[in-house]
Amino acid sequence: MSTSSAKYYVGAVGTEIVVDTEEDISTATVLKLLVKKPCGAEVEWVGELGPPNTVGVYTTIKYVVATGDWDTAGWWTVQAYVAMPGWSGLGATVKFKLYAAYQ
Repeated sequence: MSTSSAKYYVGAVGTEIVVDTEEDISTATVLKLLVKKPCGAEVEWVGELGPPNTVGVYTTIKYVVATGDWDTAGWWTVQAYVAMPGWSGLGATVKFKLYAAYQ
């Protein structure tokens, strides 16, 4: 998923969500995306390290949308959560709109 003008639809599978924490998270022991659906329900998606940036530092959490993940049209909020030796906490928040079919 990027911040481009692409549209994302309910029921899609295989879309990559990549959240850049802008910090070196290469020693992370936990990588999650905390997700708030348009209906207010909250879920957690277990992420993995995304590819390194142009200088070889790992700063992104990647999650691939699975069957059933994108089930509600509307505005979604995704926030990074990272736990590393000596530190854990929340990171960047991303909002995006998920569309119903034919919109």
